[in-house]
Amino acid sequence: MTFSATWLAMRSGADRRARSPLVTHFARLTDTLRRPLRVIDLGSGTGATVRELFPHIRPPQDWTLVDADADLLQVAQKNLQHYQGLRVATHHADLTVDPLWSEPPDAVTASALFDLTSQAFLDRLAEALARHRIPLLAMLTFDGRLRVEPEHPFDGAMIDAFNAHQRGMKSFGRALGPDAAGALTDTLQSVGATVEVADSPWTLTAPLDADLMNAKLDGWAETALEIMPDRAGEIRAWREARRDASAIFVGHSDHLATF
Repeated sequence: MTFSATWLAMRSGADRRARSPLVTHFARLTDTLRRPLRVIDLGSGTGATVRELFPHIRPPQDWTLVDADADLLQVAQKNLQHYQGLRVATHHADLTVDPLWSEPPDAVTASALFDLTSQAFLDRLAEALARHRIPLLAMLTFDGRLRVEPEHPFDGAMIDAFNAHQRGMKSFGRALGPDAAGALTDTLQSVGATVEVADSPWTLTAPLDADLMNAKLDGWAETALEIMPDRAGEIRAWREARRDASAIFVGHSDHLATF
């Protein structure tokens, strides 16, 4: 499952505002590791994780960006080519079948990834991290919390439909969806990690985030139609009513795992 560069650019401001203190904790941790610091970013898209973390981490930094979308990786290379003290390699890979890495890195990062992955993938990653004692910073993992203001009587049904869709079949298999944040904590602790967890929600407000809010609501309605095709009229009425939405809250969690 991949996303367009347009969508990733649209969400970048909300992602930046949602960053938790674990970014700083991770940066301090990397000060104790060798240089150049070697980091693998899983599901890297256009390189947003690198752009966010680079200013917080002492150079030199060697990043390998891993994604199933070769076009997004090309955009990432262009986005990062002028950063001083940063060396970037890209790896076009299908993480459902390809090895996680050929050589263990010093750290692993990922953003907005684990709600799309399966428990089997998470188990495989956790075991690999524990085997080599590699720290993981996982940011912006969806945790099932959704709220739109002002409230609407059909919100509950729409939230249930969205979360059901998120638990559906994705490229990794049956996705963790809204259960991903809790699964990350439990799975990492089960392999001996110490796990810090912090809130990193989106709080979108109109008119600042109007484009992102409309895209989110459109996508929400589309997924609900897949889950509840017999309630298409109610879904369309809900979407029309939501044109006056003043705010959207989307719950995320950040995780920092160390060994």
